[in-house]
Amino acid sequence: MAKRQLNRRQQWRIQKIQDERLARARKKQQKVNDNGELFDEILHHGVVVSHFGATLDIEDDSSHSLVRCALRQNIDAIVCGDKIVWQQLTNLPEDEQIQGVVTALEARTNVLARPDFTGKMKPVAANVDHLLIVTSPVPELNEGLIDRYLVAAELSHIQPILVLNKIDTLSDEQREVLEKRIKIYQDINYKILYTSAKSQYGMDTLLEQLAGKISVFVGQSGVGKSSLINTLFPDAKIKEGEVSLATNKGIHTTSVSRLYQINKPAVTLSVEELNSTQTSLIDSPGVRKFGLWNISKEDVIHGFVELHKYIQNCHFRDCKHLNEPNCGLLKAADENKISQQRLDSYHRIINSID
Repeated sequence: MAKRQLNRRQQWRIQKIQDERLARARKKQQKVNDNGELFDEILHHGVVVSHFGATLDIEDDSSHSLVRCALRQNIDAIVCGDKIVWQQLTNLPEDEQIQGVVTALEARTNVLARPDFTGKMKPVAANVDHLLIVTSPVPELNEGLIDRYLVAAELSHIQPILVLNKIDTLSDEQREVLEKRIKIYQDINYKILYTSAKSQYGMDTLLEQLAGKISVFVGQSGVGKSSLINTLFPDAKIKEGEVSLATNKGIHTTSVSRLYQINKPAVTLSVEELNSTQTSLIDSPGVRKFGLWNISKEDVIHGFVELHKYIQNCHFRDCKHLNEPNCGLLKAADENKISQQRLDSYHRIINSID
């Protein structure tokens, strides 16, 4: 059954309940839940490490230990990186895995989402500083997918970084061709990193970019996201996938998003520096097609940073940038001030939005 869509008033009501619950939680010291279980008097704060249905693993802010918590039914769509309030349950049997209950969700700075199997958008990470867009020579570099990630990052106020992994698999000539393709993003001031999880090429530079931030790795299956995390954080021991020889596409290995704290890096940045800066990684399920969540056609241009400044030169306020006279974007493309490839990508994204 499709999930019921909430109108604005219903969304406002849910948020109001959340705010009231946070206020009550700060005032009350003890509370009994619906099952008659007693909450500890201490109010705890933490970050969501992983989410399995109605059960979550929380890293407590004070102890930095993992705690398995149940989720209240009227708290919806909690994801990795979310900051939450939880209370510990008391008088539990020794073999009980559920140690607490999440009682409230703190306000987010941003949220990323991807389409689920029904086509509806599903949040996968929150409160992210960096969006690491991982690509590789195989599966084939997909500029259209990169552009969608960049739009999502720009509109979510998340800094995107492009990571070209498996660079060790290329000959000098192949690398030159790939660098020409990726240069389109370097020309508009996006940071490009070249890495190899296998040879550890570029891993020091990557880790320096991640230090002190919460970063989420996104990209097609098979580009090496899990391999990169395993190299940076060996204790993660994430299952790594391969590329299908029949389809030249990645085989999905990550099924649930998970947040990892880097505390034993395999590269040179010191453990003390990493611990003091709370470096975190989020591994998300690989996607071959990335949808844009709650984005209007009018918003898309703001995700193309180099195109946006030229729309003010359009003669018509409702210009579609197709064949209208005195179009600022078309003129900029003719004068090689913007990439025709990126302009075409903009139109494809516009046409994909209902």
